[in-house]
Amino acid sequence: MDGYRVKRQKRKCTVLSFFVGGMVLWALLSGKTVGAYQEEVVAGGGAITGVMKFAGIVPTPKTYKVTMGSNPEFCQTIADKKGFIKIPKVRVSSKQHLADVVVFLQEVERGKPFPTEAPILAVDRCQFTPRVIGTLDDHNLRIAMHDSILHQIRGWEMLDNGRLPLFHIPNLREGGETTIPLKARRSSIIKWTCDQHSFMEGWLLLTANPYVTVSDEHGVFQLTDIPAGAHTVGAWHPVLGYQEAKITLSAGGQETLELTFVSSSNP
Repeated sequence: MDGYRVKRQKRKCTVLSFFVGGMVLWALLSGKTVGAYQEEVVAGGGAITGVMKFAGIVPTPKTYKVTMGSNPEFCQTIADKKGFIKIPKVRVSSKQHLADVVVFLQEVERGKPFPTEAPILAVDRCQFTPRVIGTLDDHNLRIAMHDSILHQIRGWEMLDNGRLPLFHIPNLREGGETTIPLKARRSSIIKWTCDQHSFMEGWLLLTANPYVTVSDEHGVFQLTDIPAGAHTVGAWHPVLGYQEAKITLSAGGQETLELTFVSSSNP
């Protein structure tokens, strides 16, 4: 895994806090780039690839009794024989690689075009898929319903000391789809839940430019078509917080980055 390490002079990592609140992180993400990003052809664009790792004690999964929610006979398909569902707070592979980290670039004013399609959040077997999404502020999110039961889906803009309601979807039926406009007011962090099932939750981080991705189940990520120059790479996990690194890209170059999120207790 040495190939994922950035040379010391090209990498500077700072853990800002165990949990960076939505308002603070939004200030980091937006800055002078809000409303200023311009699409252009990136000649000689570079790439940043790498892996997110985990060290320390893996937080204990949350355990729920499926009969405490609505339509338990339907949701039992993801429960054990006793009707319990365990939802991991942190997904770590056997190699200690960390999934669900939103990786993005800060303060990029010019670069690749915005994506033409909105990300899709699926409701499938009483779970939200994917678990974590990174996407653009002032763009859309598509929600697709695969379950035959109704879910009362709510979106919340998460603040340091509370939350603001963002959307409510009470009656989306199986096979249906709806589009939700995403516009941050006071936070870049959005959480979605289901009124009937406390074990259903997911997260989204809004960014100010299209250079954003999420580490997969192996902790791997990639950002491409990046303009040459110095960049700040941000990495955010809903439970483990925020880190950042400094990387300088040459035209057409590729840099590798490894960041390790540490947990010494059960957050």
